[in-house]
Amino acid sequence: MSVCVLSGDLRSSDLQAAFAALKPLLSDALPSAPKQFYALDDLQTAFRALERPLSAAKEQGGLMNPWALASLGHDEVRNATALAGLWMPDFGGATSLRFAAAFLATAIPTVDWFMELAAGYRVATEVCPLGDRADRVDLIIETTHHLIGIEVKIRAGLGPDQLQRYSLAIARRAALQNLTPTVIFLALRPANVPAIASTSWINVARAARSAAGRKATERTFVQHLVATFGEHVQAF
Repeated sequence: MSVCVLSGDLRSSDLQAAFAALKPLLSDALPSAPKQFYALDDLQTAFRALERPLSAAKEQGGLMNPWALASLGHDEVRNATALAGLWMPDFGGATSLRFAAAFLATAIPTVDWFMELAAGYRVATEVCPLGDRADRVDLIIETTHHLIGIEVKIRAGLGPDQLQRYSLAIARRAALQNLTPTVIFLALRPANVPAIASTSWINVARAARSAAGRKATERTFVQHLVATFGEHVQAF
């Protein structure tokens, strides 16, 4: 053990003076942020300028995505049902047709889907093509010449040979109706399964923007719902 002996010549006042001089060097306090000053008139002018655009955005529903309010989240069944509803011609007329056509073109670009759908089509959800509940396809689009099954995935994975079984079921039902069968896999990544067309949620968002068109301030109610659904699924 080492012992430090203080000389009698070192007075208490000297120690106090030394520690007082060292205190700024020993402090671990963070420097305070510099104060910022703004002219009150400038702030009031800025807030007044924002009142009208904020009010307009509220009236158009632009401050909140309605699909977030609907609590769709990442639920596959809810999102597939919403997507089917937006594609139904009885719901949105020409806008729904354009949305469905733009989406189908991302997976099967060799068909003029606008003309095909214009001749008439129907959309259904949770369909068992041959009545077997084990082969329940999330979405079905049936046109004059085509039967399209769409399997939707967001976070879940595929079951054993799931797409192959769906493809076989769609093909058999299409043969009974004299239609051309197609299975589309809508997910974050391609399926890499032969004879299965793949597309992504980013393409759903792009198709929604294309169908909604126009500036946000000029959209109809249906176009607004389509555009905001695209924004919702783009986050996937």
